[in-house]
Amino acid sequence: MSNRPRRLAALALLALGGLAGACGGSDAADRPGLRSAGTPLPVPTREAVAGRTVRLLLIPFAPTPELGEAATDRIVRYIDASSGLRLEVLNLANYDATAEALARGDGDAALLSPLLYVQVVDRFASDPTLQGVHLRLLATAVAGGSPTYVGYITAAADSSVGELSDVAGWPFGMVEGSTSGYLYPIDLADFRGLDPARLFGRVRFYPNHADMMADLLRPAGERPIEAAALYQYLVDALAPAVRAKLRVIAKTARIPRDAIVMRVPLVGGREDPRVLEVAGALQHALLELDHDRETARALRNGIGYDGWILGEDRRYDAVRKVYQRFGHYRFRGREVEGTEGRARNE
Repeated sequence: MSNRPRRLAALALLALGGLAGACGGSDAADRPGLRSAGTPLPVPTREAVAGRTVRLLLIPFAPTPELGEAATDRIVRYIDASSGLRLEVLNLANYDATAEALARGDGDAALLSPLLYVQVVDRFASDPTLQGVHLRLLATAVAGGSPTYVGYITAAADSSVGELSDVAGWPFGMVEGSTSGYLYPIDLADFRGLDPARLFGRVRFYPNHADMMADLLRPAGERPIEAAALYQYLVDALAPAVRAKLRVIAKTARIPRDAIVMRVPLVGGREDPRVLEVAGALQHALLELDHDRETARALRNGIGYDGWILGEDRRYDAVRKVYQRFGHYRFRGREVEGTEGRARNE
């Protein structure tokens, strides 16, 4: 994808004296506590941000730990070399842990799944303890030029689950809090005229997609689930012989890809200009990443996308609509709530 329009937009913003506007302004679509500008942040000089640390929170979701580590190592080296920043990647165990760490300020930035992004934006808008902090949406991931993906409803190839309606009665895997592994399968079932609470009546929740897929790939008689809601890339990245053990029986609606956000404290009611410098440097490096072929390849192999485009909050409105609609299905003694609450054990 071409970066020429992004560079021209950044140069135009600087020429118009856009730093002051970026520090304190917002566009009409901004939500409380969120800044999602329609133009890139100004790019600071390398000297202004050299050596400053950015702690990036993320949940590992690569097909293997080795691929994940290779992708992480490559992007750290790329950000350090291209921006002068010092990127520290902090791996979190699950979605809730990531949201809590970002709210506490244990990280400066975070890579958020689409559903988690929507939840975190809501929290920054409503939590009184976060009124002194803005959340900056910097970038949205892309793969092959596309900022969207799908979720796969996947069954073991040797099982009797051949289509979506066959899932009823069988143990089914979901990743709690995941967009493709939890929320959008509910939407898919409803769209097909199926009752999600009945269809997914025997749900087994997992902390991540990789563990769930490993269980689905076990031999018949040894696997605890017969089908699962999986992130598209994990299935597509399997070796042909392993991929043959799985059958994709349905696909969700398209989902916007992950978002990178950054916390920006307010000083005197305005966003801290020094933190905005760091945000601008990080955003610029992300938007230019597809020029570094080795980094883009490592990213693609590790987590299924190969670059970023400018983040826009409205891209996630589709996720908000699904999240607001499907808030009260009960799975195996667990109530799944919408924007009014969070999943909880009963």
